[in-house]
Amino acid sequence: FSFEGNFCKLQKILTTYFESTAGNPSHNGRVCSTWGNFHFKTFDGDIFYFPGVCNYIFASNCKSAYEDFNIQIRRTMVENATIITHIIMKLEGAAIELTRRAVLLPYSQMGILIERSNNYLKVTAKLGLVFLWNEEDALLVELDKKYANQTCGLCGDFNGIPINNEFMTDSKLTPLQFGTMQKIDGPTEQCDDPIPPAGSICQTVLTSEAFRSCNVLVDVQDYIETCIQDLCHCDDSMADFCMCNTFAEYSRQCAHAGGQPLNWRTSQLCPKSCPFNMQYHECGSPCSDTCTNPERSALCEDHCMDGCICPPGMVFDDINGAGCIPRNECHCTYEGEIYAPGASFSSKCRSCTCAGGEWTCVTQSCPGTCSIEGGSHISTFDEKHYSFFGDCSYVLTKLCDSSEFTVLGEIRKCGMTDTETCLKGVNLIPNLKVIGFICMKLYLLYCFSLANVTIFRPSSFFIVLQTTFGLQLEIQLVPIMQLFINVDPSHKGQTCGLCGNFNDIQTDDFKTTSGVIEGTSAAYGNTWKTRADCHDAKNIFENPCSLSIENEQYAQHWCGLLSDTTGPFADCHSTVNPEVYQKNCMFDTCNCEKSEDCMCAALSSYVRACAAKGVLLTGWRSSVCKKYTTSCPKTLKYTYNVDTCQPTCRSLSEPDVTCNIKFVPVDGCTCANGTYMDESGKCVPANECPCYYKGTALPSGEVIHDNGVVCNCIHGKLSCIGGKTEEGKIPLNMSFTSPSSNFSDCTLLCQTLDMECYRTQCVSGCVCPGNQVLDGNGGCIAAEDCPCVHNGNSYRPGESIRVGCNNCTCRNRKWHCSEEPCLETCSVYGDGHYTTFDGKRFDFEGDCEYVLVQNYCGKKSANQGTFRVITENIPCGTTGTTCSKSIKVFMETILNQSVVGNVLEFGNSWKVSSTCPSANRTKNPCAANPYRSSWAQKQCSIITSEVFAKCHSQIEPNEYYQACVNDACACDTGGDCECFCTAVAAYAQACNELDICISWRTPSICPLFCDYYNPQGECEWHYKPCGAPCMKTCSNPSGKCLHELRGCYPHCPNKKPYFDEESMTCVSHCGCYDDNGKQYKPGMQMPSKENLCETLCSVLQASMKTFSFVFTACHCIYEGKIYNYNDVIYNTTDGTGGCIVATCGPNGQLKRNITECPITTTSTMSTPFHFSTTPPATTQTVSPTTSVCVHEVCYWSEWYDGNQRTPGYNGGDFETFDDLRAKGYEVCKAPKAVQCRADKFPNIPLKEIGQKVECSKTNGLICYNKDQISTMCYNYEIRILCCVFVPCNYTTVTTTSTPITLTTPVTTTTSSKTSLQTSTSTETTSSTIPCQPQLPCTTTRVPHTTTQQTSTVETTYTTLTSTEITPTETPKIHTYKPKTTTPRKPETAHIHTSITSERTTTQISTQTTRTETPTAVISQTTTRSIPTTTPTIMPITTQSTTECIQETCTWTEWFDVDFPTA
Repeated sequence: FSFEGNFCKLQKILTTYFESTAGNPSHNGRVCSTWGNFHFKTFDGDIFYFPGVCNYIFASNCKSAYEDFNIQIRRTMVENATIITHIIMKLEGAAIELTRRAVLLPYSQMGILIERSNNYLKVTAKLGLVFLWNEEDALLVELDKKYANQTCGLCGDFNGIPINNEFMTDSKLTPLQFGTMQKIDGPTEQCDDPIPPAGSICQTVLTSEAFRSCNVLVDVQDYIETCIQDLCHCDDSMADFCMCNTFAEYSRQCAHAGGQPLNWRTSQLCPKSCPFNMQYHECGSPCSDTCTNPERSALCEDHCMDGCICPPGMVFDDINGAGCIPRNECHCTYEGEIYAPGASFSSKCRSCTCAGGEWTCVTQSCPGTCSIEGGSHISTFDEKHYSFFGDCSYVLTKLCDSSEFTVLGEIRKCGMTDTETCLKGVNLIPNLKVIGFICMKLYLLYCFSLANVTIFRPSSFFIVLQTTFGLQLEIQLVPIMQLFINVDPSHKGQTCGLCGNFNDIQTDDFKTTSGVIEGTSAAYGNTWKTRADCHDAKNIFENPCSLSIENEQYAQHWCGLLSDTTGPFADCHSTVNPEVYQKNCMFDTCNCEKSEDCMCAALSSYVRACAAKGVLLTGWRSSVCKKYTTSCPKTLKYTYNVDTCQPTCRSLSEPDVTCNIKFVPVDGCTCANGTYMDESGKCVPANECPCYYKGTALPSGEVIHDNGVVCNCIHGKLSCIGGKTEEGKIPLNMSFTSPSSNFSDCTLLCQTLDMECYRTQCVSGCVCPGNQVLDGNGGCIAAEDCPCVHNGNSYRPGESIRVGCNNCTCRNRKWHCSEEPCLETCSVYGDGHYTTFDGKRFDFEGDCEYVLVQNYCGKKSANQGTFRVITENIPCGTTGTTCSKSIKVFMETILNQSVVGNVLEFGNSWKVSSTCPSANRTKNPCAANPYRSSWAQKQCSIITSEVFAKCHSQIEPNEYYQACVNDACACDTGGDCECFCTAVAAYAQACNELDICISWRTPSICPLFCDYYNPQGECEWHYKPCGAPCMKTCSNPSGKCLHELRGCYPHCPNKKPYFDEESMTCVSHCGCYDDNGKQYKPGMQMPSKENLCETLCSVLQASMKTFSFVFTACHCIYEGKIYNYNDVIYNTTDGTGGCIVATCGPNGQLKRNITECPITTTSTMSTPFHFSTTPPATTQTVSPTTSVCVHEVCYWSEWYDGNQRTPGYNGGDFETFDDLRAKGYEVCKAPKAVQCRADKFPNIPLKEIGQKVECSKTNGLICYNKDQISTMCYNYEIRILCCVFVPCNYTTVTTTSTPITLTTPVTTTTSSKTSLQTSTSTETTSSTIPCQPQLPCTTTRVPHTTTQQTSTVETTYTTLTSTEITPTETPKIHTYKPKTTTPRKPETAHIHTSITSERTTTQISTQTTRTETPTAVISQTTTRSIPTTTPTIMPITTQSTTECIQETCTWTEWFDVDFPTA
């Protein structure tokens, strides 16, 4: 069926029964299939029979320069049944060979996924192809519409025209000839061609209730015939097999067309069995809910499919493969282990319990850890990683509102370049008392304890400082100094300094005491200087590995061990992501003068991070950094994991307080078991250990007398007689000083005005007088005049800046900002580079669809979510890298809740389909393609160059640069420039969001040719590097936007202020909008509140918000058939000379009109017919005969522009009738004519424009870019002439009415309209003029006489119409002379009605008297009066014309299908 126009579709009648699912539009026009006994259906809908058993091309992309795909199939007879046994697929160069039961699934590579979906083997290619095979008789291929008119093979040419090129060359081909042409023999094969071949259950099943929806959508007759053919060719034993295949294929085609076939199989007819406890459904979801993805069906876009599915309320157990189970019985997985419901696991800071396939986790408060590694790499308490190249003393961490403790770090230059910095010293200041560890000269052999601080050395590599106020320092000394600060969770949200604020939010770790968040590490680090005489650190973007190929290779080799999946660190990959540690290792190894020391320190940092998570790595120094295991003193040995106190001789004499202190295991040299460290650092047996008494060492065997106490030193312990020993304490060479401001190193600077003065040394110099402070430029100013600083720029008091969505004003050196909530952004670009809403960046390369964001998380919101955003990735290189292909947004429709440290496990847990293979770690693309590395670094250096200099102080470019290099190296199969340009554009967009516009594109670097969109001779489109003010578009007529995006923008003139996104042109109006904001173009159908039918969008005065309701836009439905407005539904007589003709009237209402039938015979006696309940004064009997005259009425549609121009060789502009109908435009079945024009040149004839365009009433408008000489197709419009036949006697004649009575003794009825004197309302009435066929037409003027009359009226055979004629117009009356007439007596009908106008209801009296004269078929006297009106007599001359089409008419039989109604 095909229904068009702006009328109610037949599908609306069936919506209750056959509603398709959202996101699954009809797409059977993109599907080709074969099934059963050699049956085929082409993309264009042809069904044919071809019994070939050779190798044939099923479908191929034959009409393009490069063949994207080629699918070949071979059938074989197996036990009297035809089975597809061999399939060869070539998909973008990848060759796949499929045989029955010979595929290990799932398989995924190069954008091709092979998996099992219900009972089918499914192949999905990201190029736009889906292949399904039931591994028996049936397979189908679904193509993206981009391949339209580009295919060959048994599936046809995919041009949308049935029975065209498929069976036609120069002469018409039979299906056998056509099929034989697709044969491809092997190199030694000579396969024989098939020989032409020589009421039922088929029809019963295919037209049964199960296929009721299908019969409306898919023509069933061809399938009935193929079913019968199968039964004729099959023996009795195979009859079921033969007909079942066709039934199944019809069901599949129905599903592709958007239908929902019911279960037609029974235990006797084509039964199917299912494994486990699954159930067979003819139209089930192909996206089964599983334990790992219980929400899969909510994201399914595929049509329903036959197969085995789980019963309602159950999910498939894809973890244990145990069939269908209730969701609450699902197991959970964590780090490759399976946990039953109710089972739990505990790790540091959290414990999780499995419940219904999801983890329910409880998080405990955990200590925060900050690290300073390699002299420049800092990780905050909230795990934000950054590099800072300072040269001063800095506050690493302190309590913001307390002086309980402060930790200072001395970061100094230690090489020739600005990036070579080292941690030279650490100062702990508890309660304003300084404990200093300066440089690396300190060699602590023993422990000592103060009132609230204990310091000890568990190994030769580390010093541990434990306090009683919730602070622990681990200071690494070998191979270089590194610091690890642990703070108690009680200090959460109270810390300040380079280590951040410890509030579990990374995005605000750079928030300064002045109240704003700095954009770069240098700007932030400079705010924590403790000395006024230090220079500010600068942003440095140097990559030291680019300076030396040898150093880079050395670093890649050794640092690569961190990410090696088979290397010594692999056991920790699932717990700690090695990416950032490998990045730091590469930098430090290339940067340091002593490369090995820095490399080994970076590796040990990863080992310590693993130990902190409970993963202890051993043996890793056997292949790298060996020298540290063999350099221990003779009496010491190397140990990988030391987690307790060092055995010392001192511990034998007095209690060792360090043995009760817990710390992260460290490595280093320690004493062997049974030995103890003495004062010289040697490990000796206990009998060689000295004893300690009041701080004095006593050699072994020595006796001491003190105040009556006699002590003997035996095996390191004092054996005393006569008293108690006093615990000995040994002073350590540490400095304890109080803060002071009496020295020049405490000189105040505006930037350090709020900082405590920590005196660590005395420095001579000049100081500011009085209460003044240094301004940072060498001068002294009052403290209240100090500026505010943000991102390295100074602002005077009173100046304002914008930070995010808030305004900040400088007052008293601090920023005072508004507190408006700002939108947060999550982004993904390039080779899987993600940035979360909380600012965490990570890379994940998966070749599936993934949930990017949703608000269905957590049990409470599982059924209360409102949106999901899905991203789909495809391979974009040979190294396994992927790029985002599409974004899907689901509106109004969780996975594992456990926290994981492994990016791969995290990313894989958000797969949409559990059958899609999990992503694996990919090789470094630049290491895999070293020949591309130099080119990538050179191209991407634009990010760190002066081009983006304005942005460097706002956003760190290093991560964007590294992402750019990786992407440029990865895209090695084409599109390398696109990968590079996308990576640079990502940084440009980040800058643009901070109102920093960077115009970085040039004719040689990522140019954008906006002129491509300009029509010839026009200059409307231009590139806007920083975006443009939000323009008014048809999708956004208000012109309000959240962001300004860079790109190509048109300049719309004032006469055409709106931009139409579909046609890519500026327009004067966009059409109509309903209450929900949905847009309808002029001429499109749109729902109407007035009735259940549809209205036409008709733009009035270029309004953007209104539409006109067209009452002619509705269908009429009579006896199951649909009629358009003014269509004749039936015509008959009433048996008394009245002709009854029913037409489709306004608003979809049936309109029956009774008129005097033309008289062609003499009258005879018959039963009279009365038009009222009042007995007629006279009766007359006639034997009427009727002849209905019709004439053709034609109308032009509005100009339609339904499709957007598509770029590319095979693109263009296509305004075909099918597409226009599908989008809701009114297109009649058989257009009388069409007109086409270019939108830009509406007044130039089509043939003079200079483009090759098809404009036909067969197909509509088709324009291909490839057919044009120098440009793409213009944007074209089309309008259509549609014609309908309507009865001649329904031509409406309209006149004006006045408050008088009109007596018209003429041969016509006139209708009148005027404003009544007694009211302000108006009315419009109409009547009809009969048209006699085969008679000449004449026009006459008839004088009218008006009189006053008052009577009562209840109904009249008149029609309300919206057509009006002004009082100054003169109506015209058309009359004609019949060949024969018979006089009749006047017949009077008294009919009563109430006519209601918009404002006033008035009783109108009408008396109709029928007379017949020789000059007219009908003679009527119409009297009309209005009560209380003033009598008026005035002559009126009216005239009406109508065109009569002379036609040859034939008489029907006598009809009597209805009775007259009052």
